[in-house]
Amino acid sequence: MGKEVRRAQPIATDRPRDIIEMGGWQALLDRLNFSCGTIDGHFAKRSRRAVTQFQIHRGLATTGELDIETRLNLGKPGNAYVDYTVTEADLARIVPRPKGYLEMSKMAALDYHEPWEMLAEKSHSTPTFLRQLNPAVTNITAGTQLTLPNLEGTRKLPPVGRIVIIISETTLLAFDTNNKVIACFPCSIAADKTKVPNQPLTVANIAPNPNYTFDPKVLTLAAQQEGITNKLILPPGPNNPVGTAWIGLSLPGYGIHGTPEPEDISRTGSHGCFRLANWNATKLVNAVRPGIPVEVVP
Repeated sequence: MGKEVRRAQPIATDRPRDIIEMGGWQALLDRLNFSCGTIDGHFAKRSRRAVTQFQIHRGLATTGELDIETRLNLGKPGNAYVDYTVTEADLARIVPRPKGYLEMSKMAALDYHEPWEMLAEKSHSTPTFLRQLNPAVTNITAGTQLTLPNLEGTRKLPPVGRIVIIISETTLLAFDTNNKVIACFPCSIAADKTKVPNQPLTVANIAPNPNYTFDPKVLTLAAQQEGITNKLILPPGPNNPVGTAWIGLSLPGYGIHGTPEPEDISRTGSHGCFRLANWNATKLVNAVRPGIPVEVVP
């Protein structure tokens, strides 16, 4: 009888010890489309929900923690961060902050208001976290070199077969056509729970990089403050009120869309629609089609 061959055992990567290491794990989850909302280095409620859904997806114990089995299944973050050089084209997207809706309607695009915001959107993170990653950078100009979370190799979402929005978890799950979870995104819901839809929904239409119609009969307070009496068309851009993507639902006036305030996702309520970070809304709008079911559950 031959000598027994001992198989090599996989070595678990270390549990993250600080915000830089945690940001690396958040970037890896983001690349796998289990989003923590924003990459910020803090393992809080949104990160735990992303980890829990990943564990369910992989058939692991649902601890909500980055335990050994979860880290083994995730793999190593690898090059969690990447060097980035700011370009003239980046800075061309910085525009003055408009004072109101009337001024917004006169702009060519509702782009970024300052460089840290632009870089945070590019890297799915927060300006605060990027400043922590780059403490020596105080002034951003063309040619400035920074360290950003590395999102290269992000999995493209396959066609989505259905969407489930879990109200109690402020989480949107996207399933593929084989009914397998392929994405988990933090989601803001209506602050007024009576405005949460309680009926079967479907995707009615999609609009990547949409404009926005300001209706003074709907946004009455803002209209009164600015003296607006007619509808206004606000141009597209990341600071458009519905962000960089709109998925209209079969219930008139309701949709899934992006937001200019990604840090608030799942932390503050919406007026009725379902809000995602711009980057997650864009991923989703590119993978859905009219007619797929959208289920809203408690």
